[in-house]
Amino acid sequence: MTHARAALLVRTLIITAAALACAMRPVVAQNPTADLEAKLPALKGLERARALAKLVDAHKLDEPERALRYGSEANKLFSITPDPVANISALNEMGWASMTLGRYDSASFYADSARRFAERAGDKAGQARALSNLGSLAQRMGDPTNAVQLFNQALVLQRAAGNDRELANSLNNLGFVYSTDLADYARSLSLHLESLSIRQRLGDKAAIALSLNNIGIVYDRLHQYDQALSYFNRAFALRRELGAKARMAATLNNIGDTYFDAKDYANALVYQRRALEIRAALDDRSAIALSHRNIGLIYIAMNQLDAARRELQTALAISDQLPDKGLAAQIHLGMSQVERASGVPAKAEEQARAALALATAMPSRELIRQSTEELASDQEAQGRLASALEEFKRAKVVSDSIFTANTARRIAALEQMYSDAQRGRELDSLRREQAELELRASRRAIQRDGAAAIALLVAIVAFGMYRRRVERGRLAEALSVTDALTGVWNRRYVQQMMHMDLAATLRRHRVSASRGDSPDDADLIFLMLDVDHFKAVNDQFGHAAGDLVLTQLAAALRKACRDSDAVVRWGGEEFLIIGRFANRQQGARTAERLRQAVERHTSVLPDGRAVRVTCSIGFAAYPFDLAALDALGWEAVVQIADEAAYTAKREGRNGWVGFLRNSGVGPKLTEAPASHDEMTLLVDQGRIRQESSWTVRAADAQLSFPTPERAQPAV
Repeated sequence: MTHARAALLVRTLIITAAALACAMRPVVAQNPTADLEAKLPALKGLERARALAKLVDAHKLDEPERALRYGSEANKLFSITPDPVANISALNEMGWASMTLGRYDSASFYADSARRFAERAGDKAGQARALSNLGSLAQRMGDPTNAVQLFNQALVLQRAAGNDRELANSLNNLGFVYSTDLADYARSLSLHLESLSIRQRLGDKAAIALSLNNIGIVYDRLHQYDQALSYFNRAFALRRELGAKARMAATLNNIGDTYFDAKDYANALVYQRRALEIRAALDDRSAIALSHRNIGLIYIAMNQLDAARRELQTALAISDQLPDKGLAAQIHLGMSQVERASGVPAKAEEQARAALALATAMPSRELIRQSTEELASDQEAQGRLASALEEFKRAKVVSDSIFTANTARRIAALEQMYSDAQRGRELDSLRREQAELELRASRRAIQRDGAAAIALLVAIVAFGMYRRRVERGRLAEALSVTDALTGVWNRRYVQQMMHMDLAATLRRHRVSASRGDSPDDADLIFLMLDVDHFKAVNDQFGHAAGDLVLTQLAAALRKACRDSDAVVRWGGEEFLIIGRFANRQQGARTAERLRQAVERHTSVLPDGRAVRVTCSIGFAAYPFDLAALDALGWEAVVQIADEAAYTAKREGRNGWVGFLRNSGVGPKLTEAPASHDEMTLLVDQGRIRQESSWTVRAADAQLSFPTPERAQPAV
């Protein structure tokens, strides 16, 4: 190697290291929304109204009720000190918040009010935003044709105004309708790629994630699953970074759909349950119904028909309260599959016809195709082959109109166009940088700086690759919330999700306190379950058999719990069950139901041997003290439940113990008792009440508690 080449290599490495060091400097996290809310008490008049309008936008997805409260106050202030643009913005985002809550009448009122107000005020951007909201509402209510018209009207206004951000939004909305309702995947992909290109130029991470997510949906519909997962994973990484809970749930749902389509049902169930957990905490009724429907379809594929029927009935009960025709049609299609698989094809046909009527009323080509195919399958199962053949022919006509022969070629061409455009932008950028270098230096300096530019480019590319590896690692860590052995949740899941459960619980208690009533479903109940004499199982049958017993036992526990509950492997042979939307007075019944589920369960080893075990359970409720809701954190309540399980062991095993606070007796507790003796003292003082399976009435102790309805309780 020559001296000059060696020097160039050293220079390149130095520049690369410098670039990496600069790029990896820690960034101080900022939360503009929290800062604005902190300043809010000091603001008055128009300044406060404008701040409230911004907060409506910030909270419309994850805390829509809060957004509507802010918007209501902002509107009152704007009526005193007008600011038409800010007022129109508040009305538009209140419409979106109402849509999130499934209140479509209110959403229509706010969006239409914003549209008319914007027309009078000459606010083209506000008018376009209102039209876009009305388009989204039309799509949700099963009118995709009207949705396309409204989105196109918004698009014309945004192109004329040169508003790139909103232009990208309308392109995205149109793309979503074309993929979801009209099944024109080539046009959908074209719109989404144009939207993504604009958003990448603007650097809007949330919007980029939305485009990536929607492109993933298109590829899933085209059965290109690896490509779909690639886009979804990139979208999820961005949404997790931004803390966008509702959007995270949507992407998890989509990942679950893709695994389902690829027939990987275990992964599909994991991701759909994660989506449901988030949606339940956010009280997004339409999304909750969709998650139950999706879980029902997975159970059908796994031939667990009773579980599937429960999930779909829950979804249907929720969707009946919403004007979402598309969602209702999808649920009816699922019910048709369940009834046919259960050997009742006549009932299956009723469900398919209900779905077809809804799909035709929308109209949605994709849903019409699915409904017609389902109807044909139901008729075939009844032996009505002639009718089934006619329905299959109708389905084929619709299917041919969706998947034309040149669809794949059109999509490949679009991808190439997008890649070429990306490369062209990168070359233009490099040319501009080179021109600047030429203006600053002589020929020798140009050569040196050119080498530096090349080295820096190499460094940037290397760093980009490094960042992608880091992001993949972070994503893998984020998704590793299930226990590798049993498939239930693990501790990381609890750490990530608990803040949402706590917020929902405390909100319910505070709302009830303001009304002066007592909530029936506001508590979290933590139940610590420890398998009795598990060491003996390992000693007698071997550790592999012990692992199998734990795996089968975890499945039995999930079956004994509601879908709103979480089963967590806490460590070893310990499981933590988190009862959400519960009442602390039902803690004993829940513990007894779980105890019986374990006692009655038989694990079967590969060689046919049967293993039966019992368990000891301890439980405690959060908030621990109803007179001081924030006095004791959830970790301390779990510690109390653990102490209760230890007490159950001491009492003789195969039983349960619960420790509940007697509110108003003695000073509040600010930390969990440090020992068994300290807990015993608190019980003796009457500050804590102990319940146990050994002290309740014998008749109650022997009651058989049925498995609960798997319906998601109302949030």
